[in-house]
Amino acid sequence: MADYDSSGMNGNPLPSVKILAAGAAVPLAPLAGWRPVRGGADLAAQLREERPDLLVLDAAGIGPELAALLMSAAFADMPLLLLAGDDDAEKVGLLLERPMRILPVPAEPGQLAALVAEAAAGLAGGVADANSRYEADDRLAALKRDAERVAAALADLAGLRGPETARPVTAARIRAHIKARRNRERFFAAELFSDPVWDILLDLSASRLEDRPVSVSSLCIAAHVPTTTALRTIKMLVDRGLLTRRNDPADARRSFIALSPHAASAMEGCLEAVLNQQGQ
Repeated sequence: MADYDSSGMNGNPLPSVKILAAGAAVPLAPLAGWRPVRGGADLAAQLREERPDLLVLDAAGIGPELAALLMSAAFADMPLLLLAGDDDAEKVGLLLERPMRILPVPAEPGQLAALVAEAAAGLAGGVADANSRYEADDRLAALKRDAERVAAALADLAGLRGPETARPVTAARIRAHIKARRNRERFFAAELFSDPVWDILLDLSASRLEDRPVSVSSLCIAAHVPTTTALRTIKMLVDRGLLTRRNDPADARRSFIALSPHAASAMEGCLEAVLNQQGQ
């Protein structure tokens, strides 16, 4: 448990937090006001020996053993700030079900310091990180609202259908829709159309119909945004119960992402409405 240090900014007391900073990409300077300890070569052993209040981790150092430790009950509630680069998607994927905050490499010192202060305040007050996870009751309530919305939308769709039979939604039609979205960027700046959630859901819907597993790194590419933005979006969708993660049985260093049953049902109805609008 963190104790208190009266030397906080603006005269406000801040908890004295022991931070384990692990990996070459983690800068110590923004952590100087706390109690940073540099992680060693065997981080898993170091964590087992002494549990820090907060872990700031370079995602490049994550492997199956460390991921399993951080996902265990003993460490699942330890605040984690994860610095991830473009090549770290699969490593971050091993931790998607646990609370964490994801920052790009190199980390902006001011942002890192602010997130450490926020995590420290949570340690002092026992406040859960609302940006990292949904509590079980909140997730169930959100899923219930989504299910009701999907049912109402499907009922409206059935009432609007004409006598003609709608064309089936296929992977090829979804891929054509994705290609049409990309064509906009030939004429306008790509950032005007950034929508990683929809791009992720589209790619997973097509892959589901193709019976093709989708890795975390592949899904980050499909999101068509910077890797850390894609990872934060995937993490948010996992927290909301819209995506599920499973280990690659052939490679413990890789994860596959899929639509949850609820999300798959919602996307079926949504795509039928989007791709079979009258007049198209």
